[in-house]
Amino acid sequence: MNHPGRSRRRLLINTALFSAAGIAGRLASAASVTPEIPSLSREALKREPPVITPMMFGAKADGKTDDTDAFNSMYAYMRDPKTVRNTTSRTVFLRGRRYCANGSIYARDVSTIGEGATLISTVNGDHSTSCAFEWGGTDTFVTGLVFDLSNLGKTTMYGILNACDNASNQRFFGNRVMARTTEPSKLQSNIFGLWVLGTGLNGFYVLDNQFEQCSYGVQVNNQDGLDKNVRKNPLGEPSRHIHIRGNTCIDATIGVNTPHIMCSNVVIEGNTITPQRLHLDLPLNVAHVTELVVYGNTVTSNTASANGTLHIEDASGAVTVSANVVTALAANNGIQFGVDPSVSHDARPAMRAVIMANHVQGSITHGETIGILLPDPGTTNTTVTGNYVAGFAQGINAVAASTVFGNTIANCPAPLRLSKDSVAGQNVVK
Repeated sequence: MNHPGRSRRRLLINTALFSAAGIAGRLASAASVTPEIPSLSREALKREPPVITPMMFGAKADGKTDDTDAFNSMYAYMRDPKTVRNTTSRTVFLRGRRYCANGSIYARDVSTIGEGATLISTVNGDHSTSCAFEWGGTDTFVTGLVFDLSNLGKTTMYGILNACDNASNQRFFGNRVMARTTEPSKLQSNIFGLWVLGTGLNGFYVLDNQFEQCSYGVQVNNQDGLDKNVRKNPLGEPSRHIHIRGNTCIDATIGVNTPHIMCSNVVIEGNTITPQRLHLDLPLNVAHVTELVVYGNTVTSNTASANGTLHIEDASGAVTVSANVVTALAANNGIQFGVDPSVSHDARPAMRAVIMANHVQGSITHGETIGILLPDPGTTNTTVTGNYVAGFAQGINAVAASTVFGNTIANCPAPLRLSKDSVAGQNVVK
């Protein structure tokens, strides 16, 4: 005797199985599509946009075969307005596979979802136009991809390049970038991580990635020499809303350096920068920006230098440097902050700067090492408060008029060296 409840459950199970079979059939059909996919009509794409993968364009995805041509064909197809005009988005999926590329991949104006895929890229930096992977464009992103990068040449080169001008809402998140090769000196990598050359950007986000042995892990760099005046010969349009947050950098640095452009509204937050095998002189370097927040980063240097472990120069507008853990393992300064534009003539007068609640630790208590340094007379109206500074020859050194109060300074032979116009109080010296 059949129980009515059991019959109903059996009906539901059979319905689900038939539905799953139908879905599986459609997926199998999509997976079997050959490189002839560009011949699909626009009407067919509008009805049911296919999931675009490198395998549709001949990629072997076996971790051995060179899939450069397949990748470039795929991205070219996605950029072609005749074939993808009616698709819902310009996005490709890498299906978690392992790919090899022995040449540069041009992925501009297309988004990439790696799904845990690995791209083993081996290129020759001696070719002046080489980079491993070039991406970018308005509303594009790269996520879920492991970049395993090597440079066969002797010339250092970009690994992942973004050179788009006047683009908005670009995102690089949840990726892992590894550099396998170094310069002959073995002091730094010869293929870098994420390098951004574009100007006129509005919303550029680098979030929750891991960069390893790249030397330059993340660089927003619009440099065109230092002898030009931005008011006479600008390199491009100013960029705004640059967010670099939650990244782990092992033997890799973070930098924003935009002379003649002046980025605004830059936030560098919650990143960890740790040296292991390579030399990190300027682990966190910001120059030529206005409206800046550097918050909650852990930054360590391991190279003797006068530059500073957390280095900010030519900064203006509202600047806040707070809650960072800064460690100098060699003869280097801790936090170095100034507004002097040097010869670039970029900086506007500083409106407000606060250096607050940072933990700054050194290891050399002789020579010229300084925990917190305000090196130039233009750095006025700066408040240094609530910081812990230890293990430097000098604790806090302010050349310009500043307010320095409520700091704890330990094991520094010269705890405070302040200008005569500075105001100091309630500092604890141990």
